[in-house]
Amino acid sequence: MVTKGSVLVVDDEINLCRILGAKLAKSGYDVVAVHDGLQAVEKVRESDFDVVLLDLILPKMDGLTALAEIRSMRHALPVIVMTACENAEALEQAKNHGVSAYVNKPFDLDNLVSLVQCTSHTKPAGINKKMPESTVLFTKGQPVVLEVQNGYGTRVYPTNIYDKDDHTLSVLAPRTEDGVIHVAPRATVRVGLAARDAYYSFTTHILKFIATPDDLFVLDKPCVIYRAQRRQHTRAQVTIPIRYAHLADDGGETEAKSGRTRDISMGGACIVAPEEIIPGEMIKVELRPKSAADAASVIAQVLRSKSAVDEGESGYILGCRFTTADEKLKKLLEG
Repeated sequence: MVTKGSVLVVDDEINLCRILGAKLAKSGYDVVAVHDGLQAVEKVRESDFDVVLLDLILPKMDGLTALAEIRSMRHALPVIVMTACENAEALEQAKNHGVSAYVNKPFDLDNLVSLVQCTSHTKPAGINKKMPESTVLFTKGQPVVLEVQNGYGTRVYPTNIYDKDDHTLSVLAPRTEDGVIHVAPRATVRVGLAARDAYYSFTTHILKFIATPDDLFVLDKPCVIYRAQRRQHTRAQVTIPIRYAHLADDGGETEAKSGRTRDISMGGACIVAPEEIIPGEMIKVELRPKSAADAASVIAQVLRSKSAVDEGESGYILGCRFTTADEKLKKLLEG
């Protein structure tokens, strides 16, 4: 296999270096990994690399100092900064050193490989040279879904990100009619969140519970995050009237309500509905175009729900993933 180029990975988290090394090697790159700033400077002095992936928080020599040393030796060497650092001043200093891009931990591995490809001296012809300044998957207030395993099975609770730092992620503790749910420290939970291009999920541990004034679960923050579901179908910007009903655990349905699509594909849809629906809930959706013969039915899982007020509409905007769809949907979209 012809190599696409050589990449130097600099991070003190050995397991992360292994994950990145395996992913980049599988994508055709030669990879060298080191775990402190001094080693990074020495490797750049000894060898020619096409791209450097550099963490800012490093032992022996911090990432900013190492970046300055690298720049003094290889002015044009592309450097992508990887960081969990929330220090805006440090990030600004990194940008002043002429970094090609920076990505916030946790980052999507597939997106990182694409970024390396765009940044590399040996990038294939036709690759877009425009590089994102930042990739952020966790933001304060972002809706997430918390899956908790207990003696009665897995329960899904909607909540929001409250805060984050270099190593932890705090989410508002979900509530039921009986109050805040109880989850023991070190318990394993699964977190899901919807981004623009995909639905992401990761498994982590609850480090601690912080009581009032804000009841919080503090979670161990991952360095990488995986797509649980990627948009495989192009969304068509089309408005179709719908009727939808909530699906109960016993298979029953609630009374149907009206709404409409904003966009739709074979894999999912963005729906405007009169009510907020908790992420994780299942709904049955009947698509009702002008011709009754073209009506289609799908089962969908709500991935995100937000108020439509900010966009000048009433009700809520729901991001849904289809779990089942009948053949009429394909015919409807093709028509």
